[in-house]
Amino acid sequence: MRENGQKGLVLIHGWGFGRWIWDSFIPCLEDRWRVTSIDLPGYGASEKLVFADNDKADINQIVKRIEPGIPEDSILLAWSLGGLIAMKLASVRKDIKSLVLIANSPCFLNKSDWQHGVEPVYFNQLTSRLSKDKIKTLQNFAGLVAMGDKQPRQTINMLSECIGDNAPDIETLQTGLELLSKADARQAMANQHCPTGMIFGENDVLVRRSTAEAVRAIRPDINTIEITESGHAPFLSRPQETADALTKLMGSLL
Repeated sequence: MRENGQKGLVLIHGWGFGRWIWDSFIPCLEDRWRVTSIDLPGYGASEKLVFADNDKADINQIVKRIEPGIPEDSILLAWSLGGLIAMKLASVRKDIKSLVLIANSPCFLNKSDWQHGVEPVYFNQLTSRLSKDKIKTLQNFAGLVAMGDKQPRQTINMLSECIGDNAPDIETLQTGLELLSKADARQAMANQHCPTGMIFGENDVLVRRSTAEAVRAIRPDINTIEITESGHAPFLSRPQETADALTKLMGSLL
């Protein structure tokens, strides 16, 4: 963990990339916040979880593992898959002050009543590719994360530098994909006890722009901010703009 600053801000990463993904963003935060970045199970030095065969992707077990490392009265800043975990964590930790979700959706896959995500066929292809070539799959995913950025090559290079030795094992990655494929957190979002804000990338190809309006229909008090000329990871491509968006959201959430 890394800690700096004042108010407690916990960073929760998403699928494929561990807490190091926040490294270039933390300098934009540390003057204002006491920053803690954590690794989800199976990433970095965090031991992976072993699930029963009939419950391979239990988000409750993930939350149980990371919960002791979350300081009291924290603000959670979570990216993509990490947002689902953050929402679940906040439901069991009533001391959590607020949530800010980056490039997150209550449903990552399209459903009959939700057309703001990714087609299920893409996830099937991703899972199939993952079992054959983990590194190539992560490199391809890095390209999707960067798509829509003003300088996508810069984002791809940042992600690619740490894919090799830092990549989690295939089982951990498959668990994450299963969580994403099953996710439907619309009711949980509607019932969330703490103030919530969301940051979206203008050109994100994985979480569509229409998601912002859709989540406000679920929960009208959610504040959303869109970062221009950015894709799925605006904190990488537009770090200062994302930090400013966080500060603006906090002004209305706390």
